[in-house]
Amino acid sequence: MQGCSDIAQVVPERFVKPDNLFCRGLYQNNDWLDAAVATENHWGLPLHIALAELNMPVGTQASEYIKPSYTDWEEYRLASENWDASVADITTALDFLGWHAQMASQRNDLTMNQAGELYIASRIGHGGLRRLEYHPDQLLLEQADAVEQRATQYREDLKSCPRIRERADSFFRWPW
Repeated sequence: MQGCSDIAQVVPERFVKPDNLFCRGLYQNNDWLDAAVATENHWGLPLHIALAELNMPVGTQASEYIKPSYTDWEEYRLASENWDASVADITTALDFLGWHAQMASQRNDLTMNQAGELYIASRIGHGGLRRLEYHPDQLLLEQADAVEQRATQYREDLKSCPRIRERADSFFRWPW
């Protein structure tokens, strides 16, 4: 028994599961992590922002991870030639968010770090984002603020996820 009690001293820190619920959720849902890392590598959308835009918190099941505007969803399916795309598939949902963020940066001059604005654009479309300036939707603005806060929290949480940082090459580009 004595040998087991000293495991933290023997096992490197990167293999010890953190107390952080966010990290633990990602460890338990490798498909989320794989999809988020693939999205960041392919589209440049930071992992913490992509995960913050999802409808459900990490570690739960969802029937719809995202709720994109119909026209943007159809444009994505056409551009990706993914005719069976589903908002209930985490890989597709995160790929859509990355693709949409890239389109938003081109069409609306948004950066990949503007979590709230990217969320609004993915929900109501690129034109809707521009029209929102004239007819603000208070509920949507509150949701976007919540996404912004979640992204900030996830970014902080990721600092205590050593195995995730090792697994995702892109993490080493971040200015931590």
